[in-house]
Amino acid sequence: MGGALLGGEIVAITMGAVGVSKGWPYLVFPPLAAVGGGIGGYFIEQAAPPAEVPLYMLAGGMALVIPTIIVTLNATLYKAPENYPNEPVQNQPAGEPALPRTSKRPVHVPMSFVDMHEGRLALGVPAVEIRPLYTQEEIAKFGVTQAREVKIPVFQASF
Repeated sequence: MGGALLGGEIVAITMGAVGVSKGWPYLVFPPLAAVGGGIGGYFIEQAAPPAEVPLYMLAGGMALVIPTIIVTLNATLYKAPENYPNEPVQNQPAGEPALPRTSKRPVHVPMSFVDMHEGRLALGVPAVEIRPLYTQEEIAKFGVTQAREVKIPVFQASF
């Protein structure tokens, strides 16, 4: 296992150091090298009777996992072309959005039964108002009883 890790990592680190920026070579060559490293690691383990050599290979392969990932991601990172037009930096807060410009006038809502507005005649639902007839001061001053007043606008005109 150590031979497989080392084989793939050595190829990936070399490709990253050389500056290979396409992604597909990293998907093809390190796995092939890992297969070759695994086969080589098998024969190294068979040839070296003490367990130290395969253990060092596994520890080295595990130690190189994070640096290999960093070098690979750094090499395949998107880099803008040199002639890419840069926008000037404006360190100002965004302004208020512009209100849409409309040429329409505000809609006039008739508030009476018959409404005359800018030469146009319209029928509408009257805005009925029910309110007290006297204020509290008038009740105390004149001694009258409270009543309600109903106002129904029938005609309204504006020019």
